[in-house]
Amino acid sequence: MNDIAVEEVVETTSENIGFIDNMQQFWQDVVNYVSNNYIQMILGVIVIILFLLFRKWLSRNISNIFTKIFKNNLVIGAGIRTSVQGPLKSFFFIFGFYLGFLIMGFPAPVVDFINKIFRISNIVLITWALVNFTPFITSTVIKMEETNKRANAVAIKFIANVLKVIIISLAVVVIISELGYNITGLITGLGLGGLTFSLAAQSTASNLFAGFSIVADKPFDVGDYIVTPSLEGTVEDITMRSTRVRTVADTVVVIPNSKLVDEPITNATRMNKRYVDMTIGLTYDADAATLRNVIEDIKSMLEAHLEIQQDRILVAFKGFGDSSQDIRILYFTKTTALDPSLRVQEDINFKIKDIVEKNGASFAFPSVSIYEEKTDK
Repeated sequence: MNDIAVEEVVETTSENIGFIDNMQQFWQDVVNYVSNNYIQMILGVIVIILFLLFRKWLSRNISNIFTKIFKNNLVIGAGIRTSVQGPLKSFFFIFGFYLGFLIMGFPAPVVDFINKIFRISNIVLITWALVNFTPFITSTVIKMEETNKRANAVAIKFIANVLKVIIISLAVVVIISELGYNITGLITGLGLGGLTFSLAAQSTASNLFAGFSIVADKPFDVGDYIVTPSLEGTVEDITMRSTRVRTVADTVVVIPNSKLVDEPITNATRMNKRYVDMTIGLTYDADAATLRNVIEDIKSMLEAHLEIQQDRILVAFKGFGDSSQDIRILYFTKTTALDPSLRVQEDINFKIKDIVEKNGASFAFPSVSIYEEKTDK
């Protein structure tokens, strides 16, 4: 047992001595290389220091060139300048070391390694600049308007995020290929994984694309009053997944976009005038002259009302109901907001009631007449 322990100690000591010898030989080679190429080493260090000192100045001046090139499109110019400033600063930092190492004249294997690192760094920097630029190009494609800035902001964020994912994915594939790996199996795996993910997130994806449809078609904007078969209220927020609506009862309803786009949507805010269609019924004891007087008085009242559009007013004897003589009344209020329009309708209704009572008529209500048949016994 003691002999075995001694052998193990000797082997370990030999390995340590061999490692130390290798390290000493490595550093000896480095010292010899530096001593034989000290001028190149000094020049390389000077180049690295110069690029470190002037990289901010270089990146700022080069990025300002894009503003001058795109002076007719300030949004694009400012977007490019903002997007490339950070990547350019890092590029000159990396390029300084790259050029300095090349000047130092390292052996071919080291140079090949440096070239590969430099190419991968450029891919990363280009990806960085493109990711920074996506919100600017998206905002240019989606024309910004004062009335729908919040909705457009949602679209810009959504599309920009999708573009960022695509750009970063392509960059990762290129970097893997640059490192010498076979990307065919990776792409196949990503395809299967993407299929599985899409099936699992089908509902979410449906809401996202429905949200994009809402933003693109713009059936309503934030602040609009909408009416659908399932809800009615003011739109408070639009996201790519859902829409938040505050109802008349002051409750907040969050409805998935996929459900909202499948329903007919009435945008009351975009109406130029609000349509009112009502029918009143008078009792059958009102004669024809009374009916004509009521119709004429109601029409005159509507024509004189300051809150009623005068392009279309209709008051007509509609016909004979089961228990009433029906008069149909059509008009448009000038205001489209819900509360003011209801106050106008209230005023109209009171005036109609006064007209009916003034002419000695009465409103009918559903009734049933029962006749008793007398028989001789």
